[in-house]
Amino acid sequence: MRWLAIVVLVIGCKKQEEPAPDPMPTAPSTGHSITKVNEPGEEGSGSPSGKSLQSAAKQGSATPPSGAPADAPLFGGNGKPAYRDDNGHLHGPGGPIFMGKGPDCTDKIDHCLRDGVWFAVGNVRPGALFRATPVFQFESKWWTFREQEADYQFLFRTKVLEKSSELVPGEPVIWLIHENSGQKWLDNEMDALTSSRWECGVVEAVGSDDTFRVKGWDWAVPTDTARIIVEKKSS
Repeated sequence: MRWLAIVVLVIGCKKQEEPAPDPMPTAPSTGHSITKVNEPGEEGSGSPSGKSLQSAAKQGSATPPSGAPADAPLFGGNGKPAYRDDNGHLHGPGGPIFMGKGPDCTDKIDHCLRDGVWFAVGNVRPGALFRATPVFQFESKWWTFREQEADYQFLFRTKVLEKSSELVPGEPVIWLIHENSGQKWLDNEMDALTSSRWECGVVEAVGSDDTFRVKGWDWAVPTDTARIIVEKKSS
């Protein structure tokens, strides 16, 4: 019994003397959080690429461009016809819309509109103004870019006004009105396709200073905000 007690005591002492295992190595603390950026090929369908995420991080952006690689255009779409996706959401011509802030939607980039976009108007009458709503056709119906069926009396296909001689007094015209704040242009493709600032009226007179007058509108309209009508349909 005496020898057994000695053996137990010795074994217990050895266990207490064994050093604790070294901790697993860790990355040095620098005071910055670490964000994992997907490697090429890890992104899912419609998600921003690792390059896009890195670019957004460098710019201090909280959210990278949605649904577009870093080198994608900020407007114009991909040329795809209107379709309904697997979740039942309706997409207009050009596919998904870039939601971030982009360049000003001037006449130089077609006011950030797309091929296949028309304007739905409730009526046209000299001296009265009517809202013009960007719409597109899908399955024999006309839809807004908010996925609502369009209500209209007239449909107009338009193009950017290139020269003042294309304006004809007595004929309808569509233009982007100024905001009360004085902002002339939109800078977002979604805004351009859903804005309530598109207006339809009848041309009264054409000026010599790159402006024209609309019956019922108190201010001269800059010609670079105008779109002339090249095709018309009625309900």
